[in-house]
Amino acid sequence: MRYWLLMVLMVLMGWVGLAVAQDLRIGEIAPLHRLAGAGGMPLALPSDVAVAGNGRAYVVDGGNHRLVIYDALGGFIAAVGQHGAGAAQFAEPLGVAVDRHGLVYVADAGNHRIQVLDGEGRFLRSLPLLDGGKPVRPADVAVSELSGNLFVTGNNTHRVMKLSPQGEVLGSWGGEGVAQGQFRYPATLAVREGLVAVVDVLNTRVQIFDEDGRYHYQLGEWGVLPGQLFRPKGIAIDQAGRYYISDSYMEVVQVFDSGYRLLHVLGQGGRPHRFVAPVGLAASLDGRLYVTEMLANRVSVFELR
Repeated sequence: MRYWLLMVLMVLMGWVGLAVAQDLRIGEIAPLHRLAGAGGMPLALPSDVAVAGNGRAYVVDGGNHRLVIYDALGGFIAAVGQHGAGAAQFAEPLGVAVDRHGLVYVADAGNHRIQVLDGEGRFLRSLPLLDGGKPVRPADVAVSELSGNLFVTGNNTHRVMKLSPQGEVLGSWGGEGVAQGQFRYPATLAVREGLVAVVDVLNTRVQIFDEDGRYHYQLGEWGVLPGQLFRPKGIAIDQAGRYYISDSYMEVVQVFDSGYRLLHVLGQGGRPHRFVAPVGLAASLDGRLYVTEMLANRVSVFELR
């Protein structure tokens, strides 16, 4: 562990040196506020965040087995759920998504299902997950604005599932491995304009497919230099088609354009910003980036410049 921490520290110092030498482009961000408190109980190991069109933020508070809702200014609205297997109860929830109608989808990993809530957090329905007869432990869920279909990463099956809005399994792809189209512990995913981007954690890459699972592109490779990935965890795609990828070990967020070229690393004052174990990300319609900092027990909100 000490070796890895030392290596990461040395690389981060190197990145700062690159920034000073103007070899590393910095995308400036401005801090706005943080989502941390939740009705008198702090967040505990939050893992993901989703933002609705009205600015509401939905945070997966995994350590407390609940979903926390905030308004556009960061004010606490409600906390939904507790540990359990009933309606609007959760067991180790991990991922969250919001569709264009304001419905909220929660990857309820320990209960092997996706729970669907309305924007106020009221339970609507539960979608049990089976792939080839095997219960799926979902790591994340995303919704296609084009088709309305759901896409779910199976952490234990190393596959991506495609579901109808009613939960019917329409197909799946992947399997454990290092080859193109295979995964080793896929985590978060994002869908935009018919493309499904999947964070392939232990293969240190993001794989991009069409909505039928046909391979399209690989973004990133193992490494510790800008444009490479060491331990990718989160992904978001903004309205301009830019890809934001968090690296939990390198403690940075890198940004790639719609042609998959590295644009910059997010930072302030011309230097990379160091996040605390960044995982799930969300890009809002009004130009904000939400970064879930798991080990700091918060979601930090920034204005993109």
